[in-house]
This record gives sequence, structure tokens and C-alpha cells, in this order.
Amino acid sequence: MELALQNQAQQPSKSAKHYKNKATLAKVKSINYVALLIDLAAIVVFAIIFILMLSAIKIPLTTNEMEQPEAVLEQYYRVAGFIYSAQTVNYIVTVMAVFLIIGVSVLVVNAKHIRSLDLYDYHRWEAGNRYVHAFMSLLTLNIASFVIKLIGADLLMRYAEGMNTFEWLKQTYNEKKAKIEDNRRRKHDHVPTEEELIIRRRVRVQTFVKVLRYAFTYIFLLLVAMFVIIPFYWMVLTSLKTYTESKASDPSFWIAFKDAQWVNWKFVFKNLNFGLYIKNTLLVSVLSTAGTIITTVFAAFAFSRIDFKGREALFSLLLMTMMIPGEIYMITNYLTVSQVGFGWIGRDYPASGFFAAMIVPFMTSVYYIFFLRQTFRQIPDTLYKAAKIDGCSDLKFLFRVMIPIAAPTLITITILSLLGTWNAYIWPKLITTPGLYGEKAKDYWLISVALRETSFVLEMGGDPLPMYNLQIAASTIVTVPLLIVFLALKKYIIRGVGRSGTKG
Repeated sequence: MELALQNQAQQPSKSAKHYKNKATLAKVKSINYVALLIDLAAIVVFAIIFILMLSAIKIPLTTNEMEQPEAVLEQYYRVAGFIYSAQTVNYIVTVMAVFLIIGVSVLVVNAKHIRSLDLYDYHRWEAGNRYVHAFMSLLTLNIASFVIKLIGADLLMRYAEGMNTFEWLKQTYNEKKAKIEDNRRRKHDHVPTEEELIIRRRVRVQTFVKVLRYAFTYIFLLLVAMFVIIPFYWMVLTSLKTYTESKASDPSFWIAFKDAQWVNWKFVFKNLNFGLYIKNTLLVSVLSTAGTIITTVFAAFAFSRIDFKGREALFSLLLMTMMIPGEIYMITNYLTVSQVGFGWIGRDYPASGFFAAMIVPFMTSVYYIFFLRQTFRQIPDTLYKAAKIDGCSDLKFLFRVMIPIAAPTLITITILSLLGTWNAYIWPKLITTPGLYGEKAKDYWLISVALRETSFVLEMGGDPLPMYNLQIAASTIVTVPLLIVFLALKKYIIRGVGRSGTKG
């Protein structure tokens, strides 16, 4: 009886503790989402300042004016009622660009991490992660986000350990100190045997080898990362230099923020007519990718599931065509789409003909067919036979079973096809040559062709000198969207490649 009364007396305290922890966890989740909103608001502010300052920069009329730094740097601009020097504007634009890169990266990583958290993930290690994110907010001078994340990390520590961070650190320090003292006391009181000494030496050697192996591994990975990143860094750096700095014999690997020539980007964007060429590129990319997906899906399904005579021989013949360079087909393809064949391109032909000539040849790929066929073959035959017994047609089985299972591979093919069309140059250049079809052919250029054919040169009385800073600025503007797409969708590419390379 007395024991039952004690249990009843203790029950309300446990229930109160449960609801208290539940309320604390709800506050932690709310604070995490508030921090995300603050980070998003900061990114919007950075973007507005970046756009306002960049739009205030005046563009010289000719490339000869771009050759003189004083023509750009010794100017003053009015932004939101205030007057800023050109160097101040360049400094602010560069800082905002850095803040945007850091802020967007941190926001995306943080949002994905918070969405993936389960109830058992809210522990002291997650509190430490919150502290790391809080200090990363200081990289963009986002004090509000820093304070909110600190509060959230401390609340999470209270939820996980029942004490604040400083109390937990103090307790952990005392425990470690007591453990070290206890180990010292044991070593002092205990004389190790020969066997224990041998084991200790082996442990030391193994620890040293392990540390050395990890050190060499991370050093190698760091060198590889630098090898990959440096060309992109050099491209962006050169695009922000003056003409004199870009052609210097001893180029600098760093420029001051105030000397960053963002006018190069504006000058190139205005004179290259990016809007028209990006529209052409997107039109060709989307339509050719849609055609590629359709032909690839049906061809891969036929070669993987439909049993017909000569299937393997025909597929082997298609694979053999992969060994032949694509440039060899260009003459026959050109004769097919030109006046001799379909008559799609010519001086008096409409725009639809030029776009059809660029889209149709990109609407099939033996490599993608092989790629998707490997994924389709991983689907068990028993599933296909069971569907046929139930009266399921081939098309219904394809759309309801095979395509959903092969979705990662199809996403990978879509991304690679879009990137391939974006980077295509030789074929679009051949069928939009102004010398063959007049100046109107320039209106159908893709961005890759326009980037190569539009020259930024300095007229000096003799041979024109290429302005490398402007040419690389144009290349940077074209490359940045590809990098963003790749970084945003890289997990789908890796997942699709992994699925197609695994049998069973």
C-alpha cells in the first residue's frame, strides 16, 4: 500500500517532466525555423544591395574605354540617394557576392539537415552542430541569426542533457579530469607485465599508422580539390581584372575587393545579347532533351524486355556506333537537314527550320539507351511475367512499373542531356554560319556559339588585341549556371550512375 502511494506521488513528476521536455523540443524546432527565415531574409537583403550597386555601375561605350582603368575607377555613382565612389561600389558588390555564396550554401545545407531530423536525432551532438551553424552566421555578419541559433542550441542541450551548455561542459571536464587522475593512480599502483607492455607498443604503432594514413588521405584529397577549384577561381578572378592586369606577364592571384571590375560583366552582358542566345539555348535544350527521353525510354525498353529476333545483334550494332566520332556524321547530317534533304535550313527558310535542324539530331543517344537499358535489366523478369499474366500490356508495365523504378536514371539522363546541349558548339555553329545563310543566322546562335564568335578586341591601329578579361567574363557568365545546376542536382547524377552500374 505504501509503495503504491509512493508510485502515485512520483507519477505526476514524470508526466510533468515529459510535457516539459516536449515543450522544450517544440521551442527548439520553432527556433530552427525562425533562424532559417532570418537567413533567407538576409539573403534577400544581400541580393537587393548587390543588384542596386551593380546596376549603378556605368558601362563604357567601347572596348577602348574599357582598356583605361581610370575611365571606370575614377567615377562616382548615385545609389538610393547617396553618392559612392566606383571603388566603394566595387567593394560592396564583391562583399555582397561573397555573402550570397556563403549564405545560400549555409541556408540550403541547414534546411536539408533540419528537414531530415527525427525525434531521436535531437541530442547533444546536434546541439554542437547548432553551435557550429551559429558561428557560421558570423561569416555574413548576420548577428540576428547568430543569436537565435545560440539560443536554440542551448535549449537543445537542456532538452538532451537536462542542463545548459556551460554546466554540461563543466561536468564533462570534471569527469574527464577525474578519469585521468584515476588512470594515473592505477598506473602508479600497478606494475605492467611484459605482455601488457607489448600490447601498449602495438597500440601506439597502430595509432601512429592510422593517423599517418588519414593525414596522407586528406592531404591528397585537398590537393585534388585545389587542382579542380583553382581553374574556376582563376577564371572568376581574371573576369574581374582590368585589361592591363589580365595581360600582365606576372599575374596576381588576388585582387582587392575595391579593384574588382564588375563593369566587365555588365559590358559583356550588354554587348553579347545574352537574352536572345539564352532563349535559343533553352528552347533547343528543353525540346531535344524531351525527345531524347522519349526515344531512350522506348528503345531501352525494347532492348531489355521485348524478345524479338536479332535484338542482341541490333543492339551490338548500335553500340559499335559509339566507337565512331560524332564529327564523322556531320556531313551526312548536314546534307539531310539542308536544302538537299529535308530543306530545313537556307537563306529563305523560317526560324523553325534552323531550330529543327539543331533539335532533331540531338533527340537520340546510343549511350543513354545503353545507360537506361542497364537499369531496366535490373528489374526482375518475374515481375514482368506476373504483370503479363494479369493482362498488363507492355506500355502499361513500362509507364506504371519500369519508369518509376528507373526515375533516378532518367533524371540523370535529363541533366546530362541538358548540359550536353548547353555546351554543344560544332553542329550549331555549322548550321548557323552567317557566310552561308546571311546575317540572320546570328539570330539562331546558341550561347556557346555566340560566346566563341563574339569578339572583344582592342583596336590599336594594327591588328586588334583580344581583351582577355572581357572574353573570360563572358565565359564565366555562361559557366556559372552550369555549376549551379550541377551542384544542385549532383546527388541525382550519382544515384542514377550507381543504379545503372549495379546488376541484381
